[in-house]
Amino acid sequence: MNFIAVNLLVATIMLLYTSYLDMKKREVEDKIWLGFGAVGVGLQAYEILNGESNLIQLLISVILATAIGMGLYFFGFYGGADGKALIAVAVLVPVFHPRIGLYAIAPLIVLTNGVLISILLPVALLFFNISRLVRKEPIFEGFSEPWYRKALACFLGFKQSNKPREFQFSMEKPTTGLNTESKKFQFSMMQDDFETKGNTWVTPGIPLLVFFTAGYFVMLAYGDLVISIVQFLSKSFGA
Repeated sequence: MNFIAVNLLVATIMLLYTSYLDMKKREVEDKIWLGFGAVGVGLQAYEILNGESNLIQLLISVILATAIGMGLYFFGFYGGADGKALIAVAVLVPVFHPRIGLYAIAPLIVLTNGVLISILLPVALLFFNISRLVRKEPIFEGFSEPWYRKALACFLGFKQSNKPREFQFSMEKPTTGLNTESKKFQFSMMQDDFETKGNTWVTPGIPLLVFFTAGYFVMLAYGDLVISIVQFLSKSFGA
């Protein structure tokens, strides 16, 4: 039996399913993580007993994933589901040897790949906003802001239509001056409530779990993006 293929298949199903739930409801119940974790523990126990897995490597992967995942959650860098996803990946696929990479701790590769992929979102938002400005859409109408804050807003969000989308955070606040009323941008990410009004600037609330899932598939198909970038830069500047 190809044990690694079974583990990878279960991890793939878990990440796709939980990413769907997180996008749809912005919540993944603990029982789902516990269920997949239990499957992972069963698989690992069977593989260790049959000499197909290494207990030390499993423990190192799980301990690191737990420390990093819960640590980042504790300091408010992301939600609880993201930390639990890293732990579940560590149980199911503690070690993976990518085509490109210097280490084989799978949850750490998934984490760093996912964070790097998430950087593509501001780039996509910038091009979207530039295209609207080229079409002369009044996306900054009513704002009394300097150009550099408008430029920053283009990286962080967009002006949604009159029909508000789900799970978007507000990026604007009204201000009142002498005989004038205008709006300013607010760039705080520490918000609990989603914006329910249309025709407002918002930042998309895309769960980091979605980027972790993308990072997982990049790991399988390509490898470690961080190591790849470091190798590319070292070759470029070392030449």
